[in-house]
Amino acid sequence: MNRRTTIALCLAACLAVSLGGIALASARTPHLAWKECGNGLRCAELVVPVDWADPAGPKTSVHVAKLPATGKSLGPLIVNFGGPATSTAMLRPSDDADRSPDMPVLLKELRTRFDVIALDPRGLSEPRSGKTVSCQEPGASIYGLVTARTKQDWDAHATQNALHQESCRKTAKSAWRGMTAWNVAHDIDALRAALGQEKLVYAGNSYGTVYGQAYLELFPQRVGRLYFDGTADHTQQDFERWLRNYALVQERHLTRFRDWCASRTDCALHGRDAGRAWDELVARVRRAPLPASPGRTVHEGQLFAGALRGINPALWPQFAAAIRKALDGDAADFLTALAPDPGSPTVSLDSLCNDFMPKPPTYAEFHGIEARLRRLAPRFGWIEGRYELGRCWGRSGGASWAPHPLPARNLPPILFAIGDLDNNTNHLGQWHVAEQIPSARVLRHGDGHAAWAGNTCLRKHVHTYLTTGVLPPEGTRCQGELIHRVGQ
Repeated sequence: MNRRTTIALCLAACLAVSLGGIALASARTPHLAWKECGNGLRCAELVVPVDWADPAGPKTSVHVAKLPATGKSLGPLIVNFGGPATSTAMLRPSDDADRSPDMPVLLKELRTRFDVIALDPRGLSEPRSGKTVSCQEPGASIYGLVTARTKQDWDAHATQNALHQESCRKTAKSAWRGMTAWNVAHDIDALRAALGQEKLVYAGNSYGTVYGQAYLELFPQRVGRLYFDGTADHTQQDFERWLRNYALVQERHLTRFRDWCASRTDCALHGRDAGRAWDELVARVRRAPLPASPGRTVHEGQLFAGALRGINPALWPQFAAAIRKALDGDAADFLTALAPDPGSPTVSLDSLCNDFMPKPPTYAEFHGIEARLRRLAPRFGWIEGRYELGRCWGRSGGASWAPHPLPARNLPPILFAIGDLDNNTNHLGQWHVAEQIPSARVLRHGDGHAAWAGNTCLRKHVHTYLTTGVLPPEGTRCQGELIHRVGQ
């Protein structure tokens, strides 16, 4: 972020074996040189080993930003909000569409009691920091396997991802070796030490919860209060079972979309069964491509690619309108308003693949998996297999930290928020993580992914937990608030 900061950081580390790999404890407290970096933030660079398994080897640095407390501070709260925006960027006033419009309210509340410290993972940071690894070749669209119709399409997707990965490797240079959540968890612990915090107080959203899971495994003795929102399940080592949770949740989301549409007079499909309308559209496209203006057509993969975007609650109005227009003879919205995102030039998916799919299934193995997913979730959910695999198809040879059960014993209370409408990090996978932690307390709510900033009930309970350690009573539930804003 907008600074060139040099940090004198000496990390002489000693090795200790743990179930998660090699846990490293800093022998000397590191130092952070904070500088003003605009918008009321102070920024620093935390110098760390490229690979914490080789603490004497090459060094890299990660970007850190701080919003100082506006009231009497209880100390630092380290946060990682996941993606696609960077966590340090989310601390700044911004019109960025990736940032929740409710974020300023959340940050204002947190700052009354904490110095809010955001840490960006390796290779990802706001552009002004100069720490972003920008690759020369874009990756293939993560929807590429959804739209693929031939083996040649699959091969082209793999080739593009391989080109992207190689260009990222060249840009990142030696830092490439450290792009795993295992290393980021060590970075978080180094930051904790640099801040003088005895026990970690941390809030992670989405991918930030993967770093949190690694921290629980590697440094259980240093865990203070940890909050997980929209948890990504890094504990399921069976790839097909991991996909089945996504497929089941997406299949159920089609029913939730139908129910929402039935309750809203402004839904384009109001007065008819929106789920059956989708089924009719799928039946049509399987007979012949759908006409789309001007003079185009939409094939089955393109229909599902647009629907994967539209099934997210925030886009339900657009999804309903697209289905209605397609049934009336023009499926163009699936190529425009709901068009899939292009491939990304950043290393974000490379890090994800290192953590979740260091060894993807083969083409033949996956089609066996897909056949079983079709039987399990035949209307909509089966397509999740292609979507998730498409992120990593063709990538290989990076660092790796594969999914595995979470050894989590003798931990203080950990708070999880799980949303009924979360199909991003599906709520079945979130439960799978929470149930492995005996001290976990689950706070259910009626909204979707990353609802912490916008759901006032969630904010109240999370703020109480982070400031006092008091958990919400068992069985506490927050009603959906964000879902009522959809379409407004």
